[in-house]
Amino acid sequence: MTIEKKSMTDDEIQRQALAEIKSAEENRATQANKRASTWDRYYGQKLGNEKKGRSQFITRDVMDTIEWMMPFFMKTFASGDPKIAIELKGQEPFVGKALMDRIQTDLSNSSPSLFYLFYQWFKDALVSNTAFIKIGWDLDQKVVSANFDSLSRENLAQIEEDPDVQIVETEEQSNPFFDSTFNVKTKIKQTIKDTVFAENTPSWEFLVSSRAKDINDEHGKGQKTEVTLDYLKRINRANSEEGEEPFFKHLEELESDDTQDIRVDSLSAEKNQYMDNEDFEADYTEKGMIEFNEWYTRADIDGDGYLEDIVCFLANDRLIRYEINKENFVPFSAIRPIIDCYKFHGIAWAELVVEIQNLKTMLFRRILDSFDFQVSGRWRVDPDGSVDLHSLYNHVPGGAIIAKAGSVEDISPQAFNPGNFAIIDYVESLKESRTGVTRYNTGMDANALNRTATGVVAIQSAAMQRMELVARIFAEGLRDLYSKIALLYQQYSKGFTAKVYGQEQKITSEMLQGRVVCSVNMGVQSGVGVEEAQKIERMLGLLFKVNEMHPGLLTPEKIHNLTTRYISSMGFKQADDFISDLQSYMQQTTESKQKKQQMQEQMIKLQQQMEQMELKLKQKDVETKAKKVEVDAYLKEKEINLKEKDAGTKAQKVETEAYLKEKEINLKSSAEKEKIAQDERESVRESEIDKMNIFAKGLNDERNRTK
Repeated sequence: MTIEKKSMTDDEIQRQALAEIKSAEENRATQANKRASTWDRYYGQKLGNEKKGRSQFITRDVMDTIEWMMPFFMKTFASGDPKIAIELKGQEPFVGKALMDRIQTDLSNSSPSLFYLFYQWFKDALVSNTAFIKIGWDLDQKVVSANFDSLSRENLAQIEEDPDVQIVETEEQSNPFFDSTFNVKTKIKQTIKDTVFAENTPSWEFLVSSRAKDINDEHGKGQKTEVTLDYLKRINRANSEEGEEPFFKHLEELESDDTQDIRVDSLSAEKNQYMDNEDFEADYTEKGMIEFNEWYTRADIDGDGYLEDIVCFLANDRLIRYEINKENFVPFSAIRPIIDCYKFHGIAWAELVVEIQNLKTMLFRRILDSFDFQVSGRWRVDPDGSVDLHSLYNHVPGGAIIAKAGSVEDISPQAFNPGNFAIIDYVESLKESRTGVTRYNTGMDANALNRTATGVVAIQSAAMQRMELVARIFAEGLRDLYSKIALLYQQYSKGFTAKVYGQEQKITSEMLQGRVVCSVNMGVQSGVGVEEAQKIERMLGLLFKVNEMHPGLLTPEKIHNLTTRYISSMGFKQADDFISDLQSYMQQTTESKQKKQQMQEQMIKLQQQMEQMELKLKQKDVETKAKKVEVDAYLKEKEINLKEKDAGTKAQKVETEAYLKEKEINLKSSAEKEKIAQDERESVRESEIDKMNIFAKGLNDERNRTK
């Protein structure tokens, strides 16, 4: 027999949500009285056992203790480093750091600011035992109409590609001489807000199942508050698409519902007790206020046998929407100063002081009453003594009381023994041992100046351990908060610009993807850790001196281990934030050595090439000198030949002249023959001279080439 799967109806989901919410309200009521008593002591409200005519003094130990602790927590988490680091698996490390910086900037610029948000969160946890912050993505959009005339085809294509623009009507205008243009009517989705938000959730609004043990377990959690109808309409406008069903249903019925004007605020009891304002409830019965529930639970809405994480929205106990929790987490983060094992709520730090404050209040009242008795006195009066009771009740220094002798008897109680004041010091020391807030770390003990500095530091260090432990517990709540905010940026952010290594860089939405890993970069710094760090410092000094005498004793691995141990002993968890990873360092060192070795090899090769070139130049110089000697010998030989040639030429010239002279004598008889013979001799002479000039020029050219 098969069982037919059946999906849950809206009415069934509404009944389940209302039943779980009612159970959560009963669970909240069990914590309300405890929270109210601690806040009463914080504000110094009356104990309720006061008597007329007696002292009604109240000490403020709870406020003093909490306010002395607050600067430490604010300095730790809200003044620079939030002690949380974000890493996105699969992305470069700078992406996680850029995302963390962006979150810090957006929260600091939001309302409430990051400082005010953390201040209320920490103080509420210290006084109320558990405090909450709600986070989400604030998206507010509205649709406006816009008309564009004479658009080109390229501009029209750009409008069509814009996802926030819906084209209602397009009219084409033809032109015989130019390209066609278009008149376009559009509806544009204008974004008013698109950012993360975080706000404190008061204890009277937060709801949690009595079975829950942690903020992120599977049991139901939610928020019940009062909102205006306008608030729901704005959410509807930002998340509803035209032509589709509205995000919230039945808002029109809520608007016409007259019963909302006379609804009684179910949270007003705890709220009014905290606010101490009788007129506070009137603000929540004004027209338009709606009781709004946002409930995160699990239900088998599709009938497949498996529970789905869903979110139910109810207005005035009516389901107006439910959906699958697409964010996959409960948008609340919680902190508690003292963890109460296996319970959702912790223990308030104020609970450690309430008993002490009540005891000190009683002691001081007794002391003040005793002092008043000693000053004003207490009298036994004879009813028949004719005593002026008005003067007795309102006596002044030097005043007279009219009465018969012996009719007034002093029966004042015994004076308070000054030795009993020691009990107040004992109660104060009891408070200090419980809370860790001592007169030493608050600077209120004048006797600390007369003690040794080392002793005072030891006392302060021991007292700070408890507050450092609370800060470490708070850090887990912050880790959960930043982790959920990072998931919101992954789902809704369209990217942003961040400064990376001193330069502006675009962080796209694709770069934000990857598993979010948030880590806490702080620890509980105890005296043991400080002593260990001091020992490591002394040991490092010794090892460095030994390494100077025996190089190689300290390897990079040993130095890295010592440095990591030192950072851990100082209370920091992520040593990688301060020093590089050993493997990466060794790889970089190896690569650096390889590059240095390659450079040295290249320098050696270059030097060898220079030496070879220098040797070749020397050989060339020797060859050049040898060539020069050879050329000089050749030129000298040519010069001798020229000289011999010149001597031969001179001899030939003498011979020629003698011959010509002889011919001249022989031819004197015939002038014409003589002229002819002379012309022939001149021609021969010029020819010989030309040859000699050509030969001399050749020798000069050859000499020039040799040089």
